[in-house]
Amino acid sequence: MRGRNVPSPDSSKTRPTASRTREALFNILQGVENYRMLDLFAGTGIMGIEALSRGAASVTAVEMAHVQARLVLQAYKALSLESKLTLLEKDVLALNRDALCAEEGFDLIYADPPFKDMEYPDLRPFWEWLNPGGVAVFEAPSRKLPKWVVEDDHLRVRRYGESSLVIYRK
Repeated sequence: MRGRNVPSPDSSKTRPTASRTREALFNILQGVENYRMLDLFAGTGIMGIEALSRGAASVTAVEMAHVQARLVLQAYKALSLESKLTLLEKDVLALNRDALCAEEGFDLIYADPPFKDMEYPDLRPFWEWLNPGGVAVFEAPSRKLPKWVVEDDHLRVRRYGESSLVIYRK
């Protein structure tokens, strides 16, 4: 997928995860083959596309903004990946597991909330949706990490300039 552009709206609200941060994340994960991924606040869809390009089995992308959701679908179609995508136009913070129709859990949950436009949400409830051995990665502002982020045996923070990756391993 290298060198392919992913459509993004002419807006400062959607900012694709920097390639440096994406690369760091997938190096930390050390493989996502056959993973079921949940991409919350999908934005451009680039993280799910990256996971699929590295062997993930499927992506469930959740994006509330209609225009943005259409661009995510367009990006997957342009790369012939739409058969591996389940796209939901829903508010992530109102999402429940039943809405996903997902009896199975996820191996990777990624979230990049629009934290410049809102107070960073408490995303810890999504940890329950992980399969054993699964990983949740939340992109957060380095200068103002959420209060609930406290490093311990299961939670690590890696800083990459303006953004940090909050990594939880189940």
